[in-house]
Amino acid sequence: MLQHVVAGLANKAIAEEMGIGEQAIKAHISRLFLKYRVENRAGLAVAAVSEEMDQRSFAAHELERLAHVEHRDALRSRAKLLASLVGRDPAVVVDRDARVLLANPAFQRTFAAALYQDEQGVRLPKDATPLARAAQGRPSSIRFKLASGPRKGSWWHATGEVVRLDGARTGAVVIFRRVRGPAG
Repeated sequence: MLQHVVAGLANKAIAEEMGIGEQAIKAHISRLFLKYRVENRAGLAVAAVSEEMDQRSFAAHELERLAHVEHRDALRSRAKLLASLVGRDPAVVVDRDARVLLANPAFQRTFAAALYQDEQGVRLPKDATPLARAAQGRPSSIRFKLASGPRKGSWWHATGEVVRLDGARTGAVVIFRRVRGPAG
């Protein structure tokens, strides 16, 4: 109804278009005058435009708030990623195909001999497939005995967790902790 009044239609035209009587239109318009605290149709038009601008302003504010939340979440993910890579425990970031994107020095010293390299880059070995699952959104963990390298024969527990890298790209941070044996 308000759009019809703002468009400048007469009561009779509004009644015909809406399929109700002219008296009902007059009653609706009178209630709109009261609602917007105006005395004429021109005041009603100004109030309607002002209300529309307020709604657009609210929508813009809400978009701004959502962008801020998304930015804050991305910063938290990056902080978690950085903390994992800076920590003393060996850590690595892998993509969906278990390709190594980043690795801290502790990871490189301990697991360099266990990595697999193909034409597309350095990867975790095939038996680390459960860790690659973490890059696809499911937390994952695995317990294993190192078969080669300077820590050959030592037992490790690795956990993987998804982090957002940038935009839509995600990766899995895999953190390795040395354990006493296969069960502990």
